[in-house]
Amino acid sequence: MDTPTPLQAHLLKAVQNLAYDKHRNLEHAHHAGHADPTAEVLRQIRYTDRSREQLEGVALAVGVPKAWIDYTRASGERGTRWQPGQILLGSGQVERSALTAALGQDVRGLQDTAGVAAIYARRFEIDTDSVGKFRRVMGMTWQRLGAISHALTLTEEERHQVWRRGEHHWSTAVADQFREHSDHQLTARWNDVASADFTAAAMPVIVLQAAGITHEDIAGQMPISPDRMVELAAAAITTLDQRSTELAVTDPGRAPDAAAINTAIEAAGLSGDPPTALGLADTATDTATVSAPAEVDNDHEP
Repeated sequence: MDTPTPLQAHLLKAVQNLAYDKHRNLEHAHHAGHADPTAEVLRQIRYTDRSREQLEGVALAVGVPKAWIDYTRASGERGTRWQPGQILLGSGQVERSALTAALGQDVRGLQDTAGVAAIYARRFEIDTDSVGKFRRVMGMTWQRLGAISHALTLTEEERHQVWRRGEHHWSTAVADQFREHSDHQLTARWNDVASADFTAAAMPVIVLQAAGITHEDIAGQMPISPDRMVELAAAAITTLDQRSTELAVTDPGRAPDAAAINTAIEAAGLSGDPPTALGLADTATDTATVSAPAEVDNDHEP
């Protein structure tokens, strides 16, 4: 029998307590005489479920065995909150190669997001609200992957492999992938990101920060910022198109659903003041203006 690391226990605690919160809300609705939960209760349950699913994904990414996650979720759903020293059956060993491969897949998804941002800004006039939603989600994804990388203590070679994308620089691969997308395809990709649930996506980063992972830890694992990723993708697109253009994205005001996040933090049983992650979610500068260079350096990652 293995025991979880302090970081793993922190994640498992949040998973179990969010499942418990769902159980408690349903019980309260039943005892209040409601045949079905009210609309307000259903909204909270849906948000709790989305937050827990995001946490479970991060727990898997840092090496928590699925059996442990399933057990803690089931315990919460049965009406039991997390207890320190809780017994977890089964092995806690997960193959490192599987973890780094999964992280590489997620990093490629972030690279794709940068490509979508770069080429979408060339083709369409973008309203500030849509830009703000897109940037918040991309910034939070960047933070999550940096936190996972820190938790895995990636070596320099592992980081290189995680960011690598075939023989060419990742930005060239992304530019080649997206420049042939139709307007309909590109709009669908943009909307997938811009419409993502930011408050649920923020939950894992808040939990990881509460477990001790700092913004400096995150930034130390991510070779470049989200803004710089978009710049490189835009430069690669320009190189492939053999023309020069300019990308300008302005920063709208940010208004994430802090109340929903705070409710989930309480439900997860966290303490302290972790929502510094919200202030870091938008890692871009006020305006990113890019003039494409003659070529992208394909010999170095990222």
